[in-house]
This record gives sequence, C-alpha cells and structure tokens, in this order.
Amino acid sequence: MNDNIKAGDGGYSIGTKEKYDEFVKGRNRSLGTTRILQLAEQAGAETWSRAPMRAVTGLAFTDENLEKFAELIVKECALTAGLMEHEGRRGIGAQILEHFGVE
Repeated sequence: MNDNIKAGDGGYSIGTKEKYDEFVKGRNRSLGTTRILQLAEQAGAETWSRAPMRAVTGLAFTDENLEKFAELIVKECALTAGLMEHEGRRGIGAQILEHFGVE
C-alpha cells in the first residue's frame, strides 16, 4: 500500500498515528476553548474578534460578570466530577461546590 496516497486537491491523505493524535489533541483543545467561550458569553462578557479570522480573540469582563464566569466554571467542573452521593458520601462535585461557596 502506498503511504503517500492523496485524493483530490491533497486535502485528504493516509497519515500516521502520530499525525492523527496531533489532530485529535488540537480538536479537543478547540472544543474546550469553545466551552469556555460559551460560559464567558453566558456570564455576560464582551467578546471580540479580528477580521478576517473571525475567531474570538479577546474577552472583557466587569467585576460582576467575572464573578459569574468563575461560578459557571466551578459548576461545570462540579457537574463533570459528579454530584451524586455514593455509600453515604457526598460526591466530589458537591465538595467542589462547597469549597468554592457555590450553590
């Protein structure tokens, strides 16, 4: 099998496991960034971008929406960690909320 097979304009090719892993790492990083941006916007932060990239390149917070943003991140972490009780013990997510004083 030829390891250098390309289709069309060269946009597709058979790659290596290392290149695939690099792609997945970049994709996951961008998905995490997207979630952070969603939380920032939900908190009321102002976002801006530079043309022609159109990707968000900056965030601006007031004291009030910065506190809301931090609260949303803590809640997201707690939900990811799990809030359920198990064998009479509070879940780690509930402990995270308590530690940061978030309800």
